[in-house]
Amino acid sequence: MKLEETYREVLKEIAQGHRAYKKFSAAELQELEALLRSSSQRRDFKELEQALCLVDHSTSLHENFEPLILDVLTQECPDEILIFALNCSRRHILQARFQKGKRLEFNFLEALRKLLHSKSPEVVEWTLRTIEECGNQGVYFLKEFDKIKPSPLKWFNSHQRAVSELITLLQRRWSPFEKPKPGPE
Repeated sequence: MKLEETYREVLKEIAQGHRAYKKFSAAELQELEALLRSSSQRRDFKELEQALCLVDHSTSLHENFEPLILDVLTQECPDEILIFALNCSRRHILQARFQKGKRLEFNFLEALRKLLHSKSPEVVEWTLRTIEECGNQGVYFLKEFDKIKPSPLKWFNSHQRAVSELITLLQRRWSPFEKPKPGPE
């Protein structure tokens, strides 16, 4: 596969308003795995961004991407790379696991918990969007929300406002899980 050429094709289709999904052969998926692994290890962020973009636009869910995406999520990377990895995790970790009826791994939940405390409000926003898709397993993060919820003075930043709105939405959704049930008197 010609990485640069395929990447440009995807970007061109996105610019035209298309979904830009690509069907990769088994050999191309293995090549993408190797590219993701090597660019992550070498910390070549330009190549890593291209690889993550192609992974995100793969038509099929490929479970072999999970450990590679998780590796990126646990590294110190530029915000754009983390956001790409979060988007990839929504497809190749969350959707792939839920499609097979599997629960999420603890190390993935812990990686998301760590990203909730990022200094970048944009990374926090995309982490919350990922958590929103975790289903009932997202209750794991409920206690973290009070620690990261931005004050109203920070709502002038669109990402901070989105963080606040997402936290409110998730707290309302999951609050029944945390309320004690009245016992018999």
